Amino acid sequence: MKRVVIDINSVLPLYKYGWISGIGRTTKELVEALDKMGPLPFEIMLYSQNTKGISGRRMETHFRTRHLMLPHRDWMNRAIGLTHLREVLTKYDLLHVPHNFEWVRNPERTLVTIHDAMFFAKPDEVFDHAYAQKVYPTLARRARGIITCSQSSKNDIMRYMEVPEEKIHVCPWGYREDLFHPNKGKKTGYPYFLSVSCSTGRKNTMTLVRAYEQFVKQNPSHELVLVWPEIPQEALDYCNQGHLRNHIYITDDVNDERLSVLYNEATATFFPSRYEGFGLPVLESMACGTPVVTCRNSSLPEVGGDAAIYVEPDDVDGMCRLMEEFEQGTRRKEDYEARCLAQASKFSWQRCAEQTVEVYRELLEG
Repeated sequence: MKRVVIDINSVLPLYKYGWISGIGRTTKELVEALDKMGPLPFEIMLYSQNTKGISGRRMETHFRTRHLMLPHRDWMNRAIGLTHLREVLTKYDLLHVPHNFEWVRNPERTLVTIHDAMFFAKPDEVFDHAYAQKVYPTLARRARGIITCSQSSKNDIMRYMEVPEEKIHVCPWGYREDLFHPNKGKKTGYPYFLSVSCSTGRKNTMTLVRAYEQFVKQNPSHELVLVWPEIPQEALDYCNQGHLRNHIYITDDVNDERLSVLYNEATATFFPSRYEGFGLPVLESMACGTPVVTCRNSSLPEVGGDAAIYVEPDDVDGMCRLMEEFEQGTRRKEDYEARCLAQASKFSWQRCAEQTVEVYRELLEG
């Protein structure tokens, strides 16, 4: 039986530090969905690498694991990519790298998930996107295949990395149906608008804050809740100004259970991002029946569909006007619930796993 090896190193910070990146989160959800599928026409093995001995066994799946007791650092990964060490350890027929890039010896036996082409479309010095621009396209062009999470990302990969269309497979992400769903329990506290995955730059959170600053002059009942880990001091100082201090609440990164509660109790979720490979907060909020205000760019219309409310990313007046309409009741959360749930139902991790299995099958048989 042929063997697919999935590199799950992006998941391991969850077991070491208690946190996980968006890429790690999607990798974890995919592996767990694959584990629930039952017998497959090939074997899946999980590959991990670190000096702490934290391996794929921590995921508690039925898959076999292989762990390499070496540092997971770029210099070490380069060295491993020059040897047969990973190949000897795992004996893979297909290596799936779900975190955009890795140094690999056999790209012709490698499937890489490239989540977006943000490092070309919206480069940011904070994330060393110049390095990504330099090294990612090489693997993308040489790899056996590419998976991405939206048609928008596929178009950008084709455009910026000059990869042929037939090599790229779109497998949209899903959401945790056991967590993100409407909760009709009693609501607590004051009404509020929510923004998740906050940061400066492309996430555009400060534009939303300025819109709320304009809105708060009307002495509204709605507050603004920002899920913003490691908020920059400058942004924190802005939100702590006297006229905003008692109206904006900032919370660190929260677990999925708490996040579901925040979505459910919000009047609306605002996600005015300038660029997304997918946009999980849009999907998760809609799965809870809560309307989403977002922008008609990149992948966001694919996820939001006809259920989302769209605004231009720099339209402070437009965002403020939408807040006013929810405050005054001319827009009501209840009027959006059915269409939000219908749109969210188009996405699931089970469907993503099934599509991924078809990509594995095609590449193994090709």
